[in-house]
Formats: sequence, structure tokens, C-alpha cells
Amino acid sequence: MADVPALDQLHDIVLPPPPPLWPPGEGFWVALVMLTVCIVAGLRWRCARRRRNAYRAAGLELLAQAQTVYDVSIALKRVALVAWPRAQVASLHGADWVRFLNNTCRRCRFAEDSLAQPDATIEKALRRSAARWVRSHVVRAARIGGEP
Repeated sequence: MADVPALDQLHDIVLPPPPPLWPPGEGFWVALVMLTVCIVAGLRWRCARRRRNAYRAAGLELLAQAQTVYDVSIALKRVALVAWPRAQVASLHGADWVRFLNNTCRRCRFAEDSLAQPDATIEKALRRSAARWVRSHVVRAARIGGEP
């Protein structure tokens, strides 16, 4: 037992130096690349969506400037001509036009006579319905026979 050193002759435990903060490990770089890809993809999607829906913003501006029912109908027709083929939309008027508006937006209900008096002033309900149609109409592929 003479070989056992005394406690006062033992050295302290040597701790390794703390790991440096820079350069980070591979996981950090992988996460950074993935985050960058997600941000770029999100920005591209947002820009494409904004470009696709620019006609809706222009239509809402036209509705804001509208003074008569005729102006509202013209604004709606201009928005529809951007979203659907001209052959399907341009010839619609009267009850067919109102039916088209009602069929292309589930949340919108235009009365059959709501667009019948072109020189009448705009009621709040008509302006609200028109704005809702511009914001939420659903563009589907054109069906055979001209029906929306």
C-alpha cells in the first residue's frame, strides 16, 4: 500500500476548454439553408399571388369610384373579363349576367333586378355584394355551352 499516493499529492481534474461559438456545426448550416429556402419560396409565392390578384385590387378601386348602378356593372364586367374568357362573359347582360355573378361566388347573392336600373344610385347592399364578389369570386375552367 505504499504505492498509493496521498490525497494532497493528487492533481485536479483537467476540464476541456468550452466549445467555441464560432464556427457553428453542420446542423446550423443545414438549418440556415433550409430557412433561407423557405423564406425565398414564401416571398416568391406571395409576389405571384399578388400579381395573380392585381385585377381584384383594380376592380375594388373601380367600385370605390362608382356613382351609379351602371358603373358598378361596368366594374364587375371588367373584373370578369380579366378572369374568364371574353366569349363567355362579354355578351352577358340582364338576368344572365346576374346569374353568372351568383354562380361564380357562393357568398354573393345579387337580386335579379339589382342591376336592372343603370341610372339609379348605388345602395350599400349592392356595393357590399359587388365588393364581396370581386374579393371572393372563384375562377373555374370554362364549361361547354357558355355556362359558368
